[in-house]
Amino acid sequence: MKKDKKDNMTLLEEALKFPKCVVSVMGDHAGEGANVIFDRKTADIARTGVTFWLMRSPKARPQQVQKLCNPFPAYAIFVEPATRGGSRSTTKEDAAKEYSGDGQLWHSLPKGISPVTGKLDTAATAHVFDMMTTDVCGILDLWNYGEALEAEKPLRFILGCSTVCAVKKDMKSNPEKMKSRYREIVAVARFADPYCVWIR
Repeated sequence: MKKDKKDNMTLLEEALKFPKCVVSVMGDHAGEGANVIFDRKTADIARTGVTFWLMRSPKARPQQVQKLCNPFPAYAIFVEPATRGGSRSTTKEDAAKEYSGDGQLWHSLPKGISPVTGKLDTAATAHVFDMMTTDVCGILDLWNYGEALEAEKPLRFILGCSTVCAVKKDMKSNPEKMKSRYREIVAVARFADPYCVWIR
């Protein structure tokens, strides 16, 4: 058990050490609570070595995340919403069957993973993880991050855009920074090739 705790904390430490990451506000999804989702996804990894995490944010599209993940490992840091109910819960429960790293060549989702559910349209994508843990303890200072694509912009979340590719940058003096500066870290995951994909 001690080894597991050490490994889990190392995963968070690695994520916080890297200059780039994906930050995601965690909320309920397709009728499931956050803890149930994390348990299901970590079980996927234990069983098959990988899991797919549905995501629809315009600021963490496949090309953006794939660029973030090369040539170094990259991580997703999941944080609490600023207020209870501040993360919109999705209700659509379509189940994906295929994924594509480039939007052209499609593959069947790996056998043995739990359903990848949500609203499946052209905006539907999924992060691919090979490590994940909720056994973490930490606070993320959002004022220490800007958007990876537009580094002069501070990290911001809005409904419909709760996942953002981020880069470390001091935003304390930026007038557009988020009011809710500190967020509790609830989980961390490591991206696995092909990192982020389209799903259908």
